[in-house]
Amino acid sequence: MSATLKDDPAPQLDVESIRAYLMANPDFVREDAELFALIAERKAEDGIIDLGATARKKLSTEVRQLNALNEGIVETARANLAVQGQIHMAVLALLEADNLNALDRKFSGRVAGALGVDICRVYIEGHSPIKSAESILGAKEGFTGQILGQHIEHLGPINPAYAEDLYGPQSKRVRSEAIVRLDFNGYDGLLAVATRDPSLFQTGHGTELLNFLARTLERLIVKWMHAS
Repeated sequence: MSATLKDDPAPQLDVESIRAYLMANPDFVREDAELFALIAERKAEDGIIDLGATARKKLSTEVRQLNALNEGIVETARANLAVQGQIHMAVLALLEADNLNALDRKFSGRVAGALGVDICRVYIEGHSPIKSAESILGAKEGFTGQILGQHIEHLGPINPAYAEDLYGPQSKRVRSEAIVRLDFNGYDGLLAVATRDPSLFQTGHGTELLNFLARTLERLIVKWMHAS
């Protein structure tokens, strides 16, 4: 009768092959939850490197980094949703206007409140569609280029060189601004919003939603501008 399994000699492990494999696959132990837990439980003895502590430290660092990244993504998503909600409220307020005078009042009132800013202005070069306007104003030829140069938009701290031209006496109390170029079917213009919060508008912020508001204003104003 052949020998039983109990009689078979224990298999000889090739230590060098195991070492070579682990060197080539450094994440093998960490990805094996059971094996990693076993190593992590072993206490280091004098003169022995505690691989478990080293692995735990590395894993803990990675977890902290991932948590910080996730928190940053969540906060960015929340901020984007908040801004999106503000723009939607502003556009809905504008759509309620049934003439240019009503649009002018809503833009300086409800829209400014929805956006959380202190000043909202629209400037149209060579055309003043409203006699006693609050926020939709006429401007001289070349005004848009004077403010924006060749740029389409500007976000950041208030530029004192043209702050008074844009915001009048209120220019002294605002700290940051967002400006977007507008086109009223041949009339150049711009949208300018400003706030006392120095960090609300910063260079590098996304402008997709602000541009959506700008394109909405263009269409609404053009509809009544020539009739006025």
